[in-house]
Amino acid sequence: MHRGPLVIKRAILDAIFDVLRPSGARFVADYGEQRSRTMRALFRQIQRLDGFANTQPNADGVLPRMFAAAGFDRVIERQSISTPTGSISIYSAHKP
Repeated sequence: MHRGPLVIKRAILDAIFDVLRPSGARFVADYGEQRSRTMRALFRQIQRLDGFANTQPNADGVLPRMFAAAGFDRVIERQSISTPTGSISIYSAHKP
């Protein structure tokens, strides 16, 4: 997913939804909710580089709600992977 402002992420999700055929699936790997103190501390590295305004929504877990707002259903966080820079989440979402 794009690292920029939420307005850009929303536009990307809307465009993906528009071109995806009905019953199609979308899979995304991106920094997701940082659930532990350790992962939040590690994620601060990314926030210092990319800016807190662009990254804090991801750390707060906004992506599943953004998928739903774009029209996707069955939005699922399939896995959360701990990395040296915070946790990366694998999401799936389907177009009805």
